[in-house]
Amino acid sequence: MAPVLIVDDHSLLAGSLAMVLAAEGCAVRTLKATTVEQLQLELSERPPTVVLVRIQPGPRLAGSLRLVEVASSTGTTVAVLSDSTHELLFAAAVEAGASGMVGTSELMVDTVDQILAMVKGEQLLTEQRRGELLDLFRTHRLDRDNRFMPFEALSRRENEVLCLLMEGHSVAKIAESSFVSVGTVRTQVKAILRKLGVNSQAAAVALAYRSGWAAADPSLPVDLRLPRSYNSM
Repeated sequence: MAPVLIVDDHSLLAGSLAMVLAAEGCAVRTLKATTVEQLQLELSERPPTVVLVRIQPGPRLAGSLRLVEVASSTGTTVAVLSDSTHELLFAAAVEAGASGMVGTSELMVDTVDQILAMVKGEQLLTEQRRGELLDLFRTHRLDRDNRFMPFEALSRRENEVLCLLMEGHSVAKIAESSFVSVGTVRTQVKAILRKLGVNSQAAAVALAYRSGWAAADPSLPVDLRLPRSYNSM
């Protein structure tokens, strides 16, 4: 059968899948890729027919989606592996170029059957379903952009200070934990208030909660931020 590449730093899952697929006659290999360069090198040296990229909600999502994008740009069929079946996660993967999603929380036999179907050239995703997912992701991104727009002017440090204010920390406590002067933190707070167009720390915190910024994962690039309720699924 056609060669399959499993891109996953979860060695147990990748190893188990590789063993079962090999038993089914697939020429399968695994890659613990953490960088685009590693994946590009592998794809250029030994081009596979199907690439499976494991993605998970959380801080590493953006990097995983970038690997999906790189693999799909070569014309290779790409599917994502994930414990989560959240539709928005799938939508993000499709937007990055994935043509299918395989749930690793399902029975191994079901997971393998889906992968074998892709190896045989079958489509796991209809054009109608693909369109629905792309619309979902774009609607989410537009809504997020509108709500988060005031916060995009904040520097990384200002983001951190606002998070600490939301957790109830005082300016003095923030200064102590950050090993900077109270004056420095006060200057950062003033910058936050100016950029958000509010007059007090309480108003800045209220705006963050009201916009949903409080539930966003600030570890992700702005373009890929998703609600924590989504990241935790």
